[in-house]
Amino acid sequence: MITVTAESGSSKTDWVAGGKTFRTKGINFSVMSVRDIVSVVSCAAAEINGRMRDISEPVSVHFYGAGLVSADNVKVMTGILGDFFPRAEIECASDLLAAARALWGDTPGIVAILGTGSNSCSYDGTRITGNISPGGYILGDEGGGAALGKRFISDYIKNLVPEPIAAEFTGRYQLKYADIVNSVYKGPNPAGFLASFAPFVMETAVEGNYSERLIRENFRLFIERSLLPYRHGDERLSVGVVGSVGCSCRDILTSVGNGCGVDFVKFIPAPIEALVKYHLRKNPIFAPV
Repeated sequence: MITVTAESGSSKTDWVAGGKTFRTKGINFSVMSVRDIVSVVSCAAAEINGRMRDISEPVSVHFYGAGLVSADNVKVMTGILGDFFPRAEIECASDLLAAARALWGDTPGIVAILGTGSNSCSYDGTRITGNISPGGYILGDEGGGAALGKRFISDYIKNLVPEPIAAEFTGRYQLKYADIVNSVYKGPNPAGFLASFAPFVMETAVEGNYSERLIRENFRLFIERSLLPYRHGDERLSVGVVGSVGCSCRDILTSVGNGCGVDFVKFIPAPIEALVKYHLRKNPIFAPV
């Protein structure tokens, strides 16, 4: 018997089946149709069938996905997986619980997701006990790549980016104002478009320069608006971080946190490996084949 663990965001889904890892397109209930989600799961099931012997035996399926924030969405996703794995024990949960389990296992802790978007929660070792709504790339997502890219591109179109950095950006991307506006207001994935500029900001960051200050401000807003409300009194918060932006800018994030009474004590770029270990501890019978 095998276990299948999957962790999904808007851009990709990491799957581990019987100790073997592969990747499909992302799944996000907030922006995808059921038909598109079924298509992605179908591809994953075909991959598993091709790799695994005895796939007809019962499996344990643990799926964590972006947008799984309501009971209705969880029910739909459970049904989709059940169609492809009819004899499986299926668990569906949010990417926030995935981050919490990956970082803290069975112990309490505070979670920060800092990837394309951002999110946070308090976790008691079993369940999420508090969550400050992230708001998405328009109303929030401070600290994430989309928010960083949005601030940068806003400055760029207003000629507020210092000339050396602006010139390098222009030469690399060759974007016209109309291209930017159309991608943000009419494109299929505005958050992804904005987040695509975050690596450039991080690459050009040097201590004290424009890009580094932008990253610092992005993290400061996330800490003040999405982490400090979990604090009781004047205690310092110990926080674990999941996500490429937080991990790539670990030193800056740690520095900003120190000034705000927040200690970032764990960093995991992607939670899938820790999730596999978590579920094997819980169900050692489902060992890799």
